[in-house]
Amino acid sequence: MSPNESLLKIDGLDSLSLIKSGVYKDTYGCVYKGKNAILGHYRIQENHFNLNPQREANILSKINDLQLAPKTLFLDEKASIIITSKIEGEHLSQSNERKRLISRIAKGLLSLHSNDFIGITHTFRDSLIAYGEHLTGKEEENIFIQTIELYDSLSNVYDGYCLCHNDLHPENVLFNNRIQFIDWEYASLNLPYFDLAYAIEHFQMNKSEIGYFISEYSESIQDIDLDTINKYRKLSKYVTLIWLLILDKYYTMSSSETELMASLKMKLNV
Repeated sequence: MSPNESLLKIDGLDSLSLIKSGVYKDTYGCVYKGKNAILGHYRIQENHFNLNPQREANILSKINDLQLAPKTLFLDEKASIIITSKIEGEHLSQSNERKRLISRIAKGLLSLHSNDFIGITHTFRDSLIAYGEHLTGKEEENIFIQTIELYDSLSNVYDGYCLCHNDLHPENVLFNNRIQFIDWEYASLNLPYFDLAYAIEHFQMNKSEIGYFISEYSESIQDIDLDTINKYRKLSKYVTLIWLLILDKYYTMSSSETELMASLKMKLNV
């Protein structure tokens, strides 16, 4: 029985179509109980990134009222399958209204970071420690040590943990009549600075856009320590590099991923 045939045995599932075969998850478009939906099938036996569909579903249920994310429609924890509502919208790269959309990203993050969600215990540091278990060479171990030391030093001066997305790059942001964030598998408790810095890096914001982004998030740019933001931008580079090192160890990287890894090593001088 093919994977598609097996998945189609889910009651109410129809019209399964592969969108992307990713590193650790296959993503399908589907119809579930008459509604357009997205099915994620995790290959847990290849889970080198400490992912957990139950944890993702729990987070999605808690943030449902914010209308920032898709809704969980179905979860089979044993089979590592999650079905969520399909969000229609465009990516930032497809829009010519970059400034307005950067503002909406900032407001979306502010909404997420301003809420307390009871029952979420997994931290971003937990994920970093799990990543470190896969980094065994001397160079890799040194990169991990620098990453965790930087993270801990930043955590010691700012203790405002909140729920963060932790993977806010252009492909994970959709715009329609409101901002929507997708792919919440990396979400956890973290410091809000990380989400801000990660978005700045991955949306490749220029100096003017950074100032606007931060001011839209904080309403007053003086409320945000820009020096700390820059330290978190460095941290986000380390985290991306660690992800690529694990990717390179277990999978086949694309040419763009290989180039990015070389660029990050140069920027971080590692």
